[in-house]
Amino acid sequence: MTFTNHRNAFLKIFNATARYHHRHKVFEDFVSCAAIALHNGVMHDAELEKQYLSIIAGYEKQDAIQMAELLGHVVMALDEERCDFLGSVFMELELGDKYRGQFFTPWDVSRMMASLQLSGIDALMQGKDFITLQEPASGAGCMVIAFAEEFAQRGYTVSEQLWVSVTDVDPLAANMSYIQLSLCGIAAEVVTGNALTLERRRTLYTPLHYTARWAAKLGSANQRAA
Repeated sequence: MTFTNHRNAFLKIFNATARYHHRHKVFEDFVSCAAIALHNGVMHDAELEKQYLSIIAGYEKQDAIQMAELLGHVVMALDEERCDFLGSVFMELELGDKYRGQFFTPWDVSRMMASLQLSGIDALMQGKDFITLQEPASGAGCMVIAFAEEFAQRGYTVSEQLWVSVTDVDPLAANMSYIQLSLCGIAAEVVTGNALTLERRRTLYTPLHYTARWAAKLGSANQRAA
């Protein structure tokens, strides 16, 4: 299946899933469960598992199965093409809420902005093993994914040379970021909180953060800087 096939399949399955719930609730619940599944597949957390089971308990068996199918299409779509898949389908499903500011940056705009940000990357990388990036209002992670794609196009290895810290005040947006950064192979911490007040209500690390031992790399870099 092509990227477009996966997108169309996602939309079709989503629209047929749990018609007894509001569409926004189904999307939020899907995103919450998908984020927990990806996290607990690498680093099990009992509290997250309880949250997952509590959410799924509100769905009939067939709808729970279809949620797993939705995640499968997200995985395969992002494997075909790195982009803001979840943000784009969220907008296409007309789930944006102008009062919560849930309007996501178009992919082409994000790529252009990332290209501008990386204009001096070669000089910045001299003498460095890796760089870190902070995104204080991550949305679905579009800007970070675009940055990583541009970074890779300049010959750098995203999994080894880029670590990201992203924050969003909205749990839905933070979970969307977590899913997409995880599936795009980006080492990151994803904070649900407020970057202005430094509030951190929840912090999740992507699978690559664990498997590539980024905690040790970041610790070593901090020791050298000190």
